[in-house]
Amino acid sequence: MIDDHPIVAIGLTCLFEKDPESKVCGSADSAEAIPETFGSNPPDLFIIEINLYGADGFEILKQLARRCPNAKSLIFSHRDESFYAERALQCGATGYVMKSEAPDRILEAAKKVLAGEFYVSERLQAILLSGAFPEPQSENPNPVKSLSSRELQVLQLIGQGRSNREIARTMRIRQKTVEAHRFRIREKLNLRHGAELTQFAVHWVEQSGAVGQ
Repeated sequence: MIDDHPIVAIGLTCLFEKDPESKVCGSADSAEAIPETFGSNPPDLFIIEINLYGADGFEILKQLARRCPNAKSLIFSHRDESFYAERALQCGATGYVMKSEAPDRILEAAKKVLAGEFYVSERLQAILLSGAFPEPQSENPNPVKSLSSRELQVLQLIGQGRSNREIARTMRIRQKTVEAHRFRIREKLNLRHGAELTQFAVHWVEQSGAVGQ
């Protein structure tokens, strides 16, 4: 499992060690901390928090897919699935569970993923089936898809009414970094000023049906 909160890693270890069908191989707080031996003898399943301090969780998914192509990856994150699950699945994850779920849900998800199935919540299944994540037409692509995972998180927090200071605290980054993200988001979305960015973000959050964290 990959999570930069030790208490989460300890809790997951205890949870899976109680399951007779499971064996915990180890934990790491970053992609760099994953033992090199996993390349030749990887675990069957990685459980990953995509919101790691100073790292892009989606890039970690891609790295694991290259290093351990036969291993499965299950996201266990506090990030709202309405915003991040689709991208996580596109980057190689085979399941997504939010940390607000009951403990037995992560066990259920792990077993389904190991059995070769995809796992998402019933809520997310309904969103996917309703077409809330439509594929953009090639001549009119969805500009949000051009955002990095960090920029996407900033956009979500702006839409939830967070100030730069609150965003910096939530993401554990500097306020100047938040300002830089806001500038790049405006450029990518072709928005002229901060008010347009806020209006766009609020509308996007409401349309996606995401909740505050």
